[in-house]
Amino acid sequence: MLMKSLHKKKLHTSLFLLLGLTLLSAGCSNSSNATNESASSPPAGETPAADFSYPMSGGTELTFMNEQLGGTPERLPIDDEYEKRTGIKIKQLGGTPMTDQKFSLLLASGDLPDIFLNTWLQYPGGPDKAVEQGYILKLNDLIGQYAPNLKKTLEEHPEIDKMIKTDDGTYYAFPFIRSEAGRVYGGPVIRKDWLDELNLGVPETIDEWHTVLTAFKEKKNAAAPVTFRTMFLGERTGGFAGAFGVMGNFYVNDGNVVYGYLEPGYKDYLKTMAQWYKEGLIDKDFASIDSATVDKKMTSNVSGATIGWQFYIEKYNSAAQESDPNANFVAAPYPAAAKGQLPEFGQLDNAYAGTSSAAISATTKNVEAAMRWLDYAYTEEGSMLNTFGVEGTTYTLENGKPVYTDLVVENPEGLGSDQVMMKYSHGTNFPMIQQDNNLPAKYAQTTESIDIWKKTNHESHLLPPITPTAEEADEMSSIMNDINALVKEAELKIILGTESVDSYDKYVQQMKDMGIERVLEIQQAAYGRYLNR
Repeated sequence: MLMKSLHKKKLHTSLFLLLGLTLLSAGCSNSSNATNESASSPPAGETPAADFSYPMSGGTELTFMNEQLGGTPERLPIDDEYEKRTGIKIKQLGGTPMTDQKFSLLLASGDLPDIFLNTWLQYPGGPDKAVEQGYILKLNDLIGQYAPNLKKTLEEHPEIDKMIKTDDGTYYAFPFIRSEAGRVYGGPVIRKDWLDELNLGVPETIDEWHTVLTAFKEKKNAAAPVTFRTMFLGERTGGFAGAFGVMGNFYVNDGNVVYGYLEPGYKDYLKTMAQWYKEGLIDKDFASIDSATVDKKMTSNVSGATIGWQFYIEKYNSAAQESDPNANFVAAPYPAAAKGQLPEFGQLDNAYAGTSSAAISATTKNVEAAMRWLDYAYTEEGSMLNTFGVEGTTYTLENGKPVYTDLVVENPEGLGSDQVMMKYSHGTNFPMIQQDNNLPAKYAQTTESIDIWKKTNHESHLLPPITPTAEEADEMSSIMNDINALVKEAELKIILGTESVDSYDKYVQQMKDMGIERVLEIQQAAYGRYLNR
């Protein structure tokens, strides 16, 4: 099912896309609309100049630090297009995640960018503390003055408004809001051609996975039947814990916040993973392997399964089929405990997970330009650019619907559609309302993956983006720093076999001695406040 068959196929929109277009068209005017003020409404402010329009005059240059980009980021066509349309020059800087010590050193230096793209929910003490300490601006009044499009979005959609502010109503960043379809983007990937050769079906239960991985080792000579990336820290072996009714980290059970590592099912999960490791089914290097090595193992017959993102299926098939035309990677469902059951967990993000949130530095010399540049993403024009790229280059409009061009569908350089669109659009991990872009894929296996991975009970357990108070966050951080280190140590020792699985009871008690029950009290209180926003 090649890209060619998709070349003239019109792009259908999901319910969330319809929502996105509705709210963006409502908010795309260049002047502020009158609003009904209420306690739950976005903040009021001065009416922006009625004659404001993009591009902004003055040729302002701003610095933009992105936590996901190290070194000196490559300048892409989307950057040039954004500058042309907004009138604002952006100098991109490589950044560091909030949890990295380098970020603290950056703040201490006082040499701050105009705009930070980061996960501000993870700031020590929470977003309110970052505002209080004078690192980032409180945006409440500024939204009313300079961000009419974000303002209108929040007025029209209180479910989004509820997510992106703190309990006291502070707006601290321009959010990246995922579309409904975009909330699930990863899961198990497996060699279907190996399964066919071995007369095995795609595994659905934890026992079937054991059977399959054993066959990969014994009959396909796979040195690492399943391999994992270290990006799955805290749950290094991906989504297999869901079969045991648990996951690493905090989640909700029947209205109560729980910590998965304390639950009995987590011990059962570790016992199984330790057994698999002992049998040589799990990559011996899983605790330290990098993404490039995982990719190499997956496309060179060393491994037959992993946990990966949607377009990894595209990448793996393209690479492996150069030497083996029969290679066929497909998505597999997250494993359940028994046939016919759904796993309790897989991969699922909140619509607002806190990632890729753009805060404005309190030291910026041009607040309006920073606000206008960020607000552009919430206009209808900005949303189309972020989603579908540049009209005439990556898409054309047919009967008002975007249709991808051959640059995307049949790229002359052999690039996948996702690789092309990374150059000409943002699409994800950028402060905006994400639309479903229905990106064409060369392999049907790629487009089918999301429907397979989303079949879990994860939604009922999802903890929303709560915001403990600054005092609570400080207390929780001091406790969790030690507990997080302890959990990683316990997981590794047990899976690698240096300690027995029964030793996990000792680690659970240590977590309690360290204060995990106090952390759960804080989380529960913050969850209650969130529900009452």
